[in-house]
Amino acid sequence: MQRSLSQKKRDQAAARKQYNNEWQIGLMNAPCADPGFCCYAFFCGQCAAYGQRKLQMGPAWPSQYTCCNGGTCISGRCGEQSNPELCLCCEVVCCFPSAMATTRFMIQDEQRVMNTQCDNCLIGFMLLTQQIAFCLRCVAMVSQNPDIERLADAVDCLADLTYASVCACMLTQQQVQIRYRDNGGSIAPTGRMAGGVTTAPQPPMMQAGVRSGPQVVAQQPPPTYVYTVPPTRPSPPPRRDENYYPTV
Repeated sequence: MQRSLSQKKRDQAAARKQYNNEWQIGLMNAPCADPGFCCYAFFCGQCAAYGQRKLQMGPAWPSQYTCCNGGTCISGRCGEQSNPELCLCCEVVCCFPSAMATTRFMIQDEQRVMNTQCDNCLIGFMLLTQQIAFCLRCVAMVSQNPDIERLADAVDCLADLTYASVCACMLTQQQVQIRYRDNGGSIAPTGRMAGGVTTAPQPPMMQAGVRSGPQVVAQQPPPTYVYTVPPTRPSPPPRRDENYYPTV
């Protein structure tokens, strides 16, 4: 079984080299294409990968779900059919790189999409920094040299930042490609995100049997103003002379 699984992976890798379609956006342009989802994937990549797998499978979820899409020796043996939500949650948390790569391969196989040279360089640089950080950490543990330990810490920080950034760009690139498929080959503008899924704003519904046309607004007659004369102020009483004395 292990041999047949390895042969299947080699056949799939050879078939992907024959794909002639390209991603709708490159990894370098992914943050500008959907900044909201890119930030969401950067800070919570597991949640983004969880929602993206369900979105990619569509109606096939959860009846056809298997761990890593059948790409591992334990796929189909983890009780996926009895509790697919829990199994997918464990997959994206415990095996996040494999879960993200599985969704990427599913998109490529469905839409016959191939990576560009720039995409491969960015992904390769991410893997290279991880390997260098691991080797430096091992050397620092054996040598107990403080200079090598400080260098290993710096490379670890660079590797973690590169890993988080590239993974966020990959998830955003895949999200835009799924949206392209769901919209019939056109990329719709992003709307509000609910549950890790970016939705596109829907056009307003039109009533059946009602023809749209220019609306005529009835002009209102000008308001009439009635002028009222203000009340006159009563005149004050005549002033009495203090030197006046009545005659007897």
